[in-house]
Amino acid sequence: MKPKKISQENVFKTTDVSQGEMLNKEEDVLQAYAVSVAQHKYSEELIRQTIKELADIKCALDKAAIVGITDAKGIITYVNNTFCEISQYSQAELIGKDHRIVNSGYHSKEFFQQMWSTISRGKIWKGEIKNKAKDGSFYWVDTSIVPFLDEAGKPVQYLSIRFEITERKEAEEALKRSQEELREKAEQLEQAMNQLKHTQSQLVQAEKMSSLGQLVAGVAHEINNPINFIYGNLTHINEYAQSLFHILNLYQQYYPDPVPEIKAEIESQELHFVAEDLPKLLDSMTLGTNRILQVIVSLRNFSRVDEAQKKAVNLHEGIDSTLLILQNRLKARGKYPGVEVVKEYGKLPLVECYAGQLNQVFMNIISNAIDAVVSRFTNDTFLGKPRISICTEVVGKEWVRIAIADNGIGMTEEVRHKVFHPFFTTKPIGAGTGLGLSISYQIIVEKHGGNLTCVSAPKQGTKFIIEIPIQQSK
Repeated sequence: MKPKKISQENVFKTTDVSQGEMLNKEEDVLQAYAVSVAQHKYSEELIRQTIKELADIKCALDKAAIVGITDAKGIITYVNNTFCEISQYSQAELIGKDHRIVNSGYHSKEFFQQMWSTISRGKIWKGEIKNKAKDGSFYWVDTSIVPFLDEAGKPVQYLSIRFEITERKEAEEALKRSQEELREKAEQLEQAMNQLKHTQSQLVQAEKMSSLGQLVAGVAHEINNPINFIYGNLTHINEYAQSLFHILNLYQQYYPDPVPEIKAEIESQELHFVAEDLPKLLDSMTLGTNRILQVIVSLRNFSRVDEAQKKAVNLHEGIDSTLLILQNRLKARGKYPGVEVVKEYGKLPLVECYAGQLNQVFMNIISNAIDAVVSRFTNDTFLGKPRISICTEVVGKEWVRIAIADNGIGMTEEVRHKVFHPFFTTKPIGAGTGLGLSISYQIIVEKHGGNLTCVSAPKQGTKFIIEIPIQQSK
């Protein structure tokens, strides 16, 4: 096979094509190089600009804020000058330490646990922290902690940016203290007003009780003299009557047939009936005068006007005197069956107390118990007979307890909590002052150093428990 001939024209054409391609490639390279150089210069300018902006931001941040950086374990690796100025520690003293160096002890352990729980999960934490400077003074900072994360999303550094807010916090605390002081003064003023009302009501009630006591004592004294006169003469009347009847019997024995005029008079005057009935009348009068004397003794025991000081007394006498005075309210009337009083008296020693004031407590509580059972009998289907039970006993060696319970309407929990408050009453207007139990509480608790408690529930009755020491000197 013969080789193909290449003409000179073809050679020139081939050479021209190769040189053209080479020129185009060189232009592309030069253009790419120029673009690369331009991009590099732009990147350098952008980096310089970014670095300058970051430097400006850092400078502004250093001037305005307290900046610190820690590693993942909380060890300080960087602090700015503002941090050093406010904490009064140098950079050498701070770097390598943790933030416990400025811990004031104000915040709880749970406070910092919550903070670390937030930032360790890669989240920003914000809050207000009270720190302690090197000289022992305290300052407040509004803090933001920003975690720096690695590729795995775990914190490797923490940037803390703080702004001092000590003046604002001091102003807030001063305002809070002022508000607290105003609140305390308002409460003190309210307490003073309530105490004034309470004292005024007690003075009025005490004056009423004093006047009542003097009236009762005076009436008892005035009644006592004529009743004693009558009571003392009843014995003589009885003796005289017996003597007269004896003489009449002798006349009838030795003169069985009197003259017609005397016989007619005996029949008209029903002498046999008089002879039988007169002793009964004298016994009835003696019983009545005894009853009046008991009432007088009870009135004098209740008033105790001659016993202003503490004195050892028999509490059962005071309770019985109160029941005797209230006897009319305990009696049956019409359809009302009356109140059954069950007394379960223990063996009590003489108790040192203000007897008149304690009788006032018995009067208030028993009167309220009567109102409660009457109200339930009137307004509700009463289960059983209205009843008040009074139980006394010695508690330990130094206390006595008097429990007065009724099976009346009872109280709600809300009413029970207010029952000893001054002027609180559940009775209709004009039926109660709301002072009886309040004054009773003061007499038992403040005057005698005892306890007065109330146990009650709706339709379950009410029980008042009085506890006082046997001897006030102890």
